[in-house]
Amino acid sequence: MFVLKALEVGIQREQLISEGLLGSSTSGILIYMVLVNLIAVDFFHNKAMLSKPWLKKASYTALILGSASMSVLALWA
Repeated sequence: MFVLKALEVGIQREQLISEGLLGSSTSGILIYMVLVNLIAVDFFHNKAMLSKPWLKKASYTALILGSASMSVLALWA
């Protein structure tokens, strides 16, 4: 652990900012891809979802609760 701390001393402020910006942009792209390619297909092209409105409401509720719990976990970690 002390070796890693010694290496961080030489890191410039601009390098940390650029690393943070690149990391946040790539995570935003990943979230977009998940929402569009995976979740949208399940919600809009599934015959069970279209025929049962209660299942769609339950799925939206579970999606919101799951993403909220992951956000809380990210704040804690």
